[in-house]
Amino acid sequence: MRRVFWKWLLAVLVLLVVGAFALFFLLFRPVAQPKTNDLAEVFNHGSIGNEEAQGIPYWIWRVLPQLFPEHMPANADGYGAFGLYWRAGDEVPVGLSVKTLGVIGRVAPNCAFCHQGSYRLRADEPARLVEAGPGTRVNPQAYIRFLIDVGADPRFTADRVMTEIGRIYDMPVWERALYRFVLVPATRAALQEQGRQFAWMKDRPDWGPGRIDPFNPVKFQNLRLADDHTIGNSDMMPLWSLADLATTNTRRFSLHWDGLQTDLYETVVSGAIGDGMTYKSYGGSEEGLRRIMDFIRLQGPPPSPFSPLRPAGDPYHVDAAAVDAGRGIYLAQCAVCHDADGPRYRTPISIVELGTDRHRLDMWTPAARDRYAAYEPSYAWSFTNFQKTDGYVATGLGGLWLRGPYLHNGSVPTLRALLLPPAERPGQFYRGYDLVDAENGGFVSMPDTPGERYGTLYHTSRPGNGNGGHLWGTDLPPEAKEQLLSYLKTL
Repeated sequence: MRRVFWKWLLAVLVLLVVGAFALFFLLFRPVAQPKTNDLAEVFNHGSIGNEEAQGIPYWIWRVLPQLFPEHMPANADGYGAFGLYWRAGDEVPVGLSVKTLGVIGRVAPNCAFCHQGSYRLRADEPARLVEAGPGTRVNPQAYIRFLIDVGADPRFTADRVMTEIGRIYDMPVWERALYRFVLVPATRAALQEQGRQFAWMKDRPDWGPGRIDPFNPVKFQNLRLADDHTIGNSDMMPLWSLADLATTNTRRFSLHWDGLQTDLYETVVSGAIGDGMTYKSYGGSEEGLRRIMDFIRLQGPPPSPFSPLRPAGDPYHVDAAAVDAGRGIYLAQCAVCHDADGPRYRTPISIVELGTDRHRLDMWTPAARDRYAAYEPSYAWSFTNFQKTDGYVATGLGGLWLRGPYLHNGSVPTLRALLLPPAERPGQFYRGYDLVDAENGGFVSMPDTPGERYGTLYHTSRPGNGNGGHLWGTDLPPEAKEQLLSYLKTL
């Protein structure tokens, strides 16, 4: 009997080992993405190592909009409804990667999900992609809510999912069984867990297109800090020409709106962690992260369409004399903070002096700084450059014509409005349309324009949306404001 017992035990152990190996081979064995020398492709679709935590099996992801159109934004156009740019021929929109784990392709967000832009110079032309640009149209909260609603929908069943997949893909029997009995139930459970993790969003104002609360998810999920009811809603920054931020012997340049980091590589790695990368996947993702960093160090904004060289009468023509005069005003009033040679460039300006909405600043707490600096002490993350500041960073103004709405929370629709005293700035406007406002600088956003039809209403009275502060230029005489505006449009 004893011999029989040990034989059965050995058989069970062998089956468990074989089963575990088979499960790993089928579902978790990382398969490298195809190599490419195109850094833009790496940025737009490269993996950041978050597929195991955030990845949705490709064919499930593919059919969700058709299965659950009622959970999509109004006037849904597939995943384009979330403001993502989908280039012809691409497997997924910009900002999503497809990486194979085991034998299953999984779709997960990457850096470009938030850091992509688009624009039109005329309403009747197709949108143009701006790589690494500010995500003025992207709505990550709507995408998150869509997935949460899908996970909570009792109609998310294997029968419905497999029927819809069968309409577009003749799946092999073995893969069909894997999807039906493993991947659909696991995806449903993962989306329900995501709903629990993001329950805190219900108590905050909506982000809206072009904005995100970037670090509260990290605080509550990765750092496991208690809900402190802070609001971090802020615009998604462009990632352009970051080679200019190399540390000198005398100063360290700050990153993020509030300067909470001063090291570019730590910023990239911590961003990937916030999106689901683990130390387990870090080794296979490090090269890709460094290539993403190379791209954002080198990639600059597209040139401004505003130019004195355009013919008079062209909506993007600006007067050469006005531009020259405006440049003089910029050098006198703005360059100290916003020019790369200015002593306050890429440094936090005190909230007392700046006077803008402070919610985003208060969201990043000393406790979050200390916890992230010591994140997962059993792993060698070696974070040494997190900090807590008392203000917002004076960023460079390259590509300013594409950065509307303005201020850190996108609370001022146009450059012209930014030169007005806060009491005269619009109290509400529409965000999310990508037609350039040739007259005012920024994007078309006011009522009774296409901005109302294609955008989302933004109220400056809501918490986190205040449009006060940044008074520089607001006391200029009207002619000087027009001259400064002419110059700013060309940046």
